[in-house]
Amino acid sequence: MNTSMPLCIVTLVASVAALGAGQRVSVHPADVGIRSAGWVDVADGRLRGPSVLLIRGTRIVDIVQASAFRESDALQTIDLGSSTVLPGLIDAHVHLQIGGDMEANASAVLAAGFTTAVDLGATTNDVLRLRDRIASGEARGPRLLAAGRWAGTRNGVCEFGGIGIGDGPDGFRRRVRENVDAGADIIKVCVSAWAARAVAEPDTYEIADASLAALVDESHARKKPVIAHALSRGAVRAALDARVDGLAHAAFVDDDTIAAMRSRQMFMISTLASLLASTSADARRTLALAVKKAHVAGVAIVFGTDGGVLPHGENAREFAALSDAGIPAIDLLRAATTRAAAAFGLAETGELRRGYTADIVAVSGNPLQDASALSRVVFVMKAGRIVKKQP
Repeated sequence: MNTSMPLCIVTLVASVAALGAGQRVSVHPADVGIRSAGWVDVADGRLRGPSVLLIRGTRIVDIVQASAFRESDALQTIDLGSSTVLPGLIDAHVHLQIGGDMEANASAVLAAGFTTAVDLGATTNDVLRLRDRIASGEARGPRLLAAGRWAGTRNGVCEFGGIGIGDGPDGFRRRVRENVDAGADIIKVCVSAWAARAVAEPDTYEIADASLAALVDESHARKKPVIAHALSRGAVRAALDARVDGLAHAAFVDDDTIAAMRSRQMFMISTLASLLASTSADARRTLALAVKKAHVAGVAIVFGTDGGVLPHGENAREFAALSDAGIPAIDLLRAATTRAAAAFGLAETGELRRGYTADIVAVSGNPLQDASALSRVVFVMKAGRIVKKQP
């Protein structure tokens, strides 16, 4: 070879020669290669074989078979042994202000494998500020979407120390404006009481139709989705009429209401584990059956725990509750990945795919055969940064 050639030309010629000899060439090695016994392709519902995920910066740049991987393909290689790799999980219903120190709660959620969470209501704007501190790297926690302060009727289910709204539609519009001005990503509205009343009085709800319509109109005008606490059949129908985007909880819905939800693409956040702990045996069966029927009918079931009611860090208990309700294993994962990402407009997350954000979780076991594997998180990467790695 002509030694007077510029270095870049020498490198190119060497690369072409190597390719001609059937060798792989790593001109730009990844920052990290994550080797595992297999990974779950949530899009097609299959467990892929031994592979290496290549991460550069905050993104997944490739997924290669383990047999084709060379150490030179990555600056650092992490071998996760027999673990199964998944996309980072999404909990679409938490309350970080409830159940202990807010920052400790956020850290516990992240360590449980949830790289994204949706905070659906607080009494102050403190969660919004925590969201910003996490985004800047000043605090540890999942990527957050947050609703700011609850919007509910005075002396209703979401009163919480004087934040209930008592002046009708104008008050609900004002709460939306205040939350949006404070930086809220979404709006949470309280439509019904809790489960016991939803069972005893299935057609009742506590917010006036005009107030609910005003809140949704103001939210949508400001490009913010609306999530409703609506457990009774009547509350869900009112939410449908008002064009609410999703339900914050599983609800006591009948076949006609389920059909309307499917038609209008209203999703349902599950929160079964927390709800079932506070209801009668008959109500538990009815609620679990409603979730299964909604899923079978094509309503998008989105994973959520009501974290704070369910202890932060124990988010995986919801997978067991959904499994007991008859939701198939792959759909448990989709509820906490692709369906949650779609419900909240989270682009380039929820899957392991080239170009997607490097939110990666590893668990001990195969979650397509054993839902309890999702409680055994051994590795967490959020946007290319390792935040948990057990030996």
